[in-house]
Formats: sequence, C-alpha cells, structure tokens
Amino acid sequence: MQHKWIRVSGIRDVMLFRLAFLMLVGLWLTLVPISVLGETVVQPVRCVEVVSTDNGGNPLSYPSALFYDAEADEIYVTSPLKNKLVLLTSDYFPYLSVGAGRGLNSVSSCFVKDGRLYACVGADRDDSRGRIVMLNGAFLPDGKIYFSGFEGADSFLPRKILVGDTGNIYVTGLTGAGVVVLDPAGNYLRTIEPRDEVLGVPELVSIIAMAVGNNGNLYLLSEGMGRIYVYDRNEKFLYKFGQKGGEAGKLARPRGIAVDDRNKRVYVVDYQRHTASAFSLTGDFLFEFGGMGQGRGWLNYPSDICLDGFGRLLIADTFNHRVQVFELVEGKARVEQPAVVPTPSDAGQIGEMEIVEPTPATATAVPWPAPKPEFVLQVAFAREPEDAGILLERLAAKEYAVFIYEVDKGEKGVWYKVLIGPFAERETAEAMAERLRVEEKLTAIVQKR
Repeated sequence: MQHKWIRVSGIRDVMLFRLAFLMLVGLWLTLVPISVLGETVVQPVRCVEVVSTDNGGNPLSYPSALFYDAEADEIYVTSPLKNKLVLLTSDYFPYLSVGAGRGLNSVSSCFVKDGRLYACVGADRDDSRGRIVMLNGAFLPDGKIYFSGFEGADSFLPRKILVGDTGNIYVTGLTGAGVVVLDPAGNYLRTIEPRDEVLGVPELVSIIAMAVGNNGNLYLLSEGMGRIYVYDRNEKFLYKFGQKGGEAGKLARPRGIAVDDRNKRVYVVDYQRHTASAFSLTGDFLFEFGGMGQGRGWLNYPSDICLDGFGRLLIADTFNHRVQVFELVEGKARVEQPAVVPTPSDAGQIGEMEIVEPTPATATAVPWPAPKPEFVLQVAFAREPEDAGILLERLAAKEYAVFIYEVDKGEKGVWYKVLIGPFAERETAEAMAERLRVEEKLTAIVQKR
C-alpha cells in the first residue's frame, strides 16, 4: 500500500497547514449536532425587572394572563382573584387598574384591537353566563357578546381570546375542545377542532391558549397534548410541533404562548416544569430557562408569556405573585460541558438567572440551585373538577400556594388532588398543615412529591 504524503516546508507553510486543519475542524463542529458531542447550548438570559404590585401598591394576586398592546405600548396583567386588569407602562410601572366597576367580574384574559378592549368574563352572582365584555379607549362599556349557536354555548366559559387581522374573534373555553370562532359582530361561525392521536386513536384536542403571528398564522397550544397546532390566516391547518414530557425540549403542562416574529421564535411557558421554552417557527427546540424557586429569575407555576416593544419576555409568575421581565443576551450563547457544576463562590447573586460571559476563573453559567422542594400537602381528593376548583379558589383567595393535580384511576376515571406547596422541608409542611387545621378546619396530609 502506498501512502501519499504532503510535504510542508518552512514555518509559514506549517502555519498555513495548521490553520487549514483548524478551519476544517471548526466546520465539522458547526455541522455536528451538539448533543452528539455531549454538550449543551446555554442561552444567556437576565431578569431585568420584577413587577409585584398594582397601581395602588397592593400585591399582585396570582397574575394569570398577559397582553401587550403595541398601539398604546402598554401591558395588561390579569389578576382574576382581584377581578381586575392592571395596566403597566412600557417601563413596567403600574399606573391603572380596570375592574369589576367596568363589568370585569371573573375576568380571565383580555385582548386589545384597534383601541377596543375585549375581556373574557365568567359567571358571577349577577350574570350566570360567560361572556366577552368590550370597553372603548376610555375603558367605558362598549358592548357584550354572549355565546350561542354551538353545543354547550349556554355553559361556555371563555378563557383566552384574540382578534385576528380579519376581525374574527377566537376564544378558548375552560372546558371543551377546539377554538370557537366568532365574526366581528360576535356571531358564531365555526369551531376549529384540531385532532391528534392518543394511543393510536384520533381524538379532539383541547386548546388552552393562542397566539397570532404578523403573517396572520394562528398558534394553538394544547396543555393536554404538550403540542402546538399552526393554522394560516384562513384557518387552514399547516403543521404541528411539540412533545409531551418532563425534560428539556418537551412540554409537561404548557399554559401560555407567544410569537416572536422579529427573531422567528415561539415561546411557551410550562406550568408544571416552571420553565420557558423557545422553539423556531417551524418547531425546532432551541433552549429553555427558568426552574422552580422564589428568588429573582426563578419561576413558580408560570401561566402566561408575552413580548413587549423592546422584544423582552414578560412571564406571569403566578404563584410568586409577580410578573418578571427577561432579556435575552443575543449573540452570547455558548457551549457548555454537562459535567460543570456551579459552586457557591461561582454563582454570583443567588437566585439570579443573569448569565454573564465567563472569565478564566469562572466555569458556571447558571444560578446556584435552591433546595429542591420535596413535600406537598394534600387537602382534598375530589371526584368532580368543580369541587376541586371551588376549594382551590377559596384557598387561593387567602393566598395559599394551592394547585390541582389530576390522577388517572383507570376504570374509576380521573380524580383531582388539591395540593398546597411545595415545601423544601417536612417541618415547614407540617407547620402549614397545623395552620390549615386551625384556620381552615381542613385536614392536610404531608406527601412527598
């Protein structure tokens, strides 16, 4: 066998040879998936603002929905237990609240189009039917829309709303599948009903949230399927992406979605994993950030996400009773070995999600982790979701960190655990159990997560 050797002579030729070799290696590294190399892309993210009070200085109570009005450059924060919308200026200052006095009882979300506010309103003591309440630019009543023309309309309770560029109104409900489509006058047109396979059987898909892109495409988010269904402006199905699961790149219980046309991304907040995930517009997973905690930059059952005029991400950090504003440090994403473990001296400010460029003495890009919450309190195990919901609302109104966990009992159907927590220490959970016994007359059972 003959070997063909390349003769390199002189220092200059040696340097050129080495440079060419390094360029080839660099090209190979850019083409090989990072997962093959056993490494992870870290996207620098910093928390630039935290909003925790309304315009009266009162704590935000379980903020559940967000909307950015590009025309007025304002942000709407829905506080359902306070029956109001809190308005923030573009620099995140709470300057106004609109509430029950304008007919926004049991408000769950809003959308602003052409200076008109559309709010999803549920049943209350004065009106047992769910409806859309409309306000004009001065926040004065401008009409109501009641639901009719489809099965279950009388009991339909709206959850999320958006108005497309055609003027049609899209509404998701607290129960039922699909998205109800109304014309600009509020008349029922049709229901968009995505279907997907569950164990090989096609089923209707429940949609919990929606977003619309600048091109009119609709992005419909399913919490149950952990998936996004994309339709064009004429409501023609295009494609779907996302996968149910409990690890990076998958969605456990997604609750909110936002489209970033500027950077061609879709952002989704995961209520159960306490994270925000970024995907390309075609569905490729890019990165995620967050994690469960109470410190700045951490999340606690986030419910919604939106982008403002600066391109920053606002997240409704529901059980931390605040809205956090995140900024992506573009152009500084880097590759990090998975074996690197932060130490307290490297972590910087504990709880911060700010990621800075590393120095030779620094080998970490994530905050020092808080103690892992291991315990929860079970205060009820209900057969009917309405019973669990009533108790949840009662305890949430008193600012307990309460949530519902579904348990599939096979032939006995789905049951609903009402839980409080989580807690890092058993002693803390037991102290809360005693408080519930004394103040709420409830027997709470300490469980490991």
